[in-house]
Amino acid sequence: MSMYRSYLLKNQFWAKKGNEKDHNLESEKVFIKHDSEVGGIYAIINTEKKGVKIIVNGEEHWFNNFDKLDSFLGRLKQREDDFMKILRRKNLSKRLRTLDI
Repeated sequence: MSMYRSYLLKNQFWAKKGNEKDHNLESEKVFIKHDSEVGGIYAIINTEKKGVKIIVNGEEHWFNNFDKLDSFLGRLKQREDDFMKILRRKNLSKRLRTLDI
């Protein structure tokens, strides 16, 4: 579990408050990341199945391979960047149309 925990902490995920005190779910630890474009991203480490479940936009994705997990999180980040580029371009275009030239 500590490898997934370290990986998530490096990628700006935060441990859910009370992870240590929750004795009923000792096999699962929850980590949360909030992004302004994507919203909440939840990571649930499961020590019994030896992997991590990522929940984003209501969809669940299971990973037991760091390369696939890293690739998935990278695609999420790329999608955010693309979305922001579109918004900036539309905003700039709108401003340019209002200029008196």
